[in-house]
Amino acid sequence: MTFQQRFMIITVLAAVTAAIVLARKPVPTPSSARVMSQFRGLVAAWLAVVAGALLVVGIVSDTLLRHIIQIAPLVVALSLLPRRFDWGVSAAAPLFAFWLFVMGAIWLFLLGVARIVTGTFTPVEVILTVIIGLASLLGLGTAYRRGTAIPILARLGTIVTFAVLQFAAMWFSVQPFVTRR
Repeated sequence: MTFQQRFMIITVLAAVTAAIVLARKPVPTPSSARVMSQFRGLVAAWLAVVAGALLVVGIVSDTLLRHIIQIAPLVVALSLLPRRFDWGVSAAAPLFAFWLFVMGAIWLFLLGVARIVTGTFTPVEVILTVIIGLASLLGLGTAYRRGTAIPILARLGTIVTFAVLQFAAMWFSVQPFVTRR
């Protein structure tokens, strides 16, 4: 098993663990439509910021196709929010955790602390890692504050499904037939 494969497995496990912590939050009490709308907007905004920043990374690094594939789970989670808000929050949690973990690995490399990931990063890409990391952290916080009213098994199923989808998207995006120029 290569280092990248082990890293991706650890990343998915970390995303699932973080999202399960969120899933254990008690079911929220019924709230006003205004509060529900505010949370829906915040979760959607943080998902959109992460997706948008990843697309900009793709443009700057000339790897747009790779990054389009990587944001596919984020787009699916975003599409759940308008009609199935609780499902969208459960779907977003592992995605936020995944990207926060990946950005953390990049920061550790840039700071010379650990070589979990390697590469060269332009100043624009470094700024985008900070944006993605902050949006992911704020998205996790918003998802936790909101909680979800769907049954725990459904929450866990959604969390695991979206963690696996993000892992699959990341794996597929780095395959030679995608990265070939």
